[in-house]
This record gives sequence, structure tokens and C-alpha cells, in this order.
Amino acid sequence: MHKKLLTAFLICAPMSAVANIPSTEYVQQQIASQIATAVSSKVDTSSTANQTMAGTYTVSGTIDVTGAIIVPTATLPTAE
Repeated sequence: MHKKLLTAFLICAPMSAVANIPSTEYVQQQIASQIATAVSSKVDTSSTANQTMAGTYTVSGTIDVTGAIIVPTATLPTAE
């Protein structure tokens, strides 16, 4: 009897399923990381934004006495 029970256990033990559920902390870290990545690729619309644009652009406006160009603020695209 013990031999049959031991044999059954040895056959079934490797086939038992174990759930691999991530911790709440791990999930929260992953979400925070994904949000940070998404936000970092967005246009900064703050008044202190300092961004570099690549490519060639045509800009029209007026030049003030300091030599700065005054360009009307374009409408930002709507959020998707």
C-alpha cells in the first residue's frame, strides 16, 4: 500500500500547478515605470519648457526690440 501511494505521489508531484502571481508592489512599480515612459515622450506645455525640435520649419511672426521673434501660439492637437 505504501509503495502504491509513494508511486502515485512521485508521478503526480511534478505535474502540480503553481501560480506565479506578481506582488502588488511589483505591479505598482511596473505601472509607474510605464507612466513615466509615456509622459517623457509628450510635449511639455509649461511656461518653463525648453525643447529642441529637429527638422526644418517655417515660422512667421514679428521681431521685437530685443531681437526675439514673437509668434502667435498655435492650437495644440487634441488628446487621443
